[in-house]
Amino acid sequence: MKKLIKHPKSKSGLRNKKNISRRAYYSQFTSLFYLRNTNITLERDAKEILRMLKELQQLINKSRLIFSTYCSLSQHNLWQSVLEDLSENIKNIRIQFEYILGNIIKKNKINSLIFWQQNKFYTDEMEVIHKKLILLTIQILPEEERLSWKVNIYNFYNEIFSLLTPLIGMCRLELDFIEKYSPKTFNQNVMDIIKDIPENYTLQEAKEYEHEYIKILTNYSHELCRKNNFWGSLLYILSGGLYPLPSERTLTKKRIYRKIKDKLS
Repeated sequence: MKKLIKHPKSKSGLRNKKNISRRAYYSQFTSLFYLRNTNITLERDAKEILRMLKELQQLINKSRLIFSTYCSLSQHNLWQSVLEDLSENIKNIRIQFEYILGNIIKKNKINSLIFWQQNKFYTDEMEVIHKKLILLTIQILPEEERLSWKVNIYNFYNEIFSLLTPLIGMCRLELDFIEKYSPKTFNQNVMDIIKDIPENYTLQEAKEYEHEYIKILTNYSHELCRKNNFWGSLLYILSGGLYPLPSERTLTKKRIYRKIKDKLS
């Protein structure tokens, strides 16, 4: 009788443990999914910033051509140093965001405080120097060319720069989020997750795999512990079956993809 009385409690306790594990696993699943999305957004925004910086540099080159054409030799040093300083700050910001792009995969830790302090210095300098350039055009360019410079260069520069600063701020938030919530230790499989998950994969689609995800964690726990390959199984779920399970290395990507596609249709 004692065993009969204790048995339901034991089953209840086991069920509670399973529910707790289920919630914990899905929390990990969801967190990694949002980290994936943030990495995708950061990469897209960083590329857009590099594109905008390239356009700003092209506008500076056009300014140089106008100044060299319509200004006297005695005025050369006045505008040359201003344009060089402007180009130097653009180059420094470009180097920063090229580093961010490369670091999405490499995951090298950066000193965020110093990084963004430097970035603010560069962007502030760009704003100050461009104001100097505006004053310089008033002083040394003929009126007709000054009007042309304003329409063809100044207006476009202002429009791009007004978008550049807030987009840099968005990248900072995205990078801070990734650094704060990413796993402490990265291995190759984690990097593969960030790289290989389809960009159009939604959390709602991921929820359809929740049961299979937990089943994998249960059925392959001995293999995962032995090979430290938890992330490989997680990658299988998040990638829609494009990445094979540890025990399914012989299955081709094409075959796995066909199975998952048939299940969703």
